[in-house]
Amino acid sequence: MGSSDRDDANARAASLRAAFFTGWTKQVGLEPVELTSSVVVAQWYADARHVQPHGIVHGGVYASVVETCCSVGALLAAPEGTIMVGVENHTSFLRPAREGRLTARAVPVQVGRRAHLWECNITDDAGRLIASGRLRLMATDAGSQASG
Repeated sequence: MGSSDRDDANARAASLRAAFFTGWTKQVGLEPVELTSSVVVAQWYADARHVQPHGIVHGGVYASVVETCCSVGALLAAPEGTIMVGVENHTSFLRPAREGRLTARAVPVQVGRRAHLWECNITDDAGRLIASGRLRLMATDAGSQASG
């Protein structure tokens, strides 16, 4: 990778890091820790805004964190000008959490020319696995109808 490629990758990572502080990720409180084409790590503090009526973190929060972290990694792994679109999200809820710092770590399982599969594990501060998910993504050209 030449210095120009590294500069492009750093610029993309900086842009995605800034995007963590807008929209849905801002509402969740998701903060980037590491953003590369081979691993994405993000953390948030689960509190009352994340729970369902039984007082445990809502599964939709986990599914959206899985989708966010995997999508960011896939975008960083994709060629410039490619939009990665999630087409399937399968998230399993393994242990309840009520509050506290949670960490999501996403890594690629398979990165192809037209499709990616990424996996994301969410753990608590004690290192216990709370949720695990896989996101299948499709690569599209930036101007295509599939990219929205």
